Amino acid sequence: MSKTFMLQVVAPDQPVLAEEPTLVELPGEVGEFGVMAGHMSLLSALRPGTLRIIKGHERELYFIAGGFAEVNASSVIVLAEEYVKAGEIDVEEAKKTKKQSEAILSEKKEGADLKAAELALHRAEARLKAADENKSLKK
Repeated sequence: MSKTFMLQVVAPDQPVLAEEPTLVELPGEVGEFGVMAGHMSLLSALRPGTLRIIKGHERELYFIAGGFAEVNASSVIVLAEEYVKAGEIDVEEAKKTKKQSEAILSEKKEGADLKAAELALHRAEARLKAADENKSLKK
């Protein structure tokens, strides 16, 4: 039997997600990385992306809006800005946000908060990617 470890995902105003997976895949700031029981300790910034929780042959996907991950041999703690189960993502809202953000970035109007628009665009794209991946898993 595969070794498990403790995973906790914590975000403001959301319940703590607690699981015992065999593998977790996280969207690190410099690329995706996987964690299994016995992993060396590390601290990583996270970008908006897909959190994959694997328990044997089962897979659960979540969108996370960025944050930090603390990894050690027996646990992973994710401090996320926000997380949403991939199957619960409002795809139409994410498409709308993506379109609005792209419009703001292409117009480059004076006074527009381009950094906020860029962040909203990255988050919307990550939401859509997580939803698409989840949809393909259910087929």
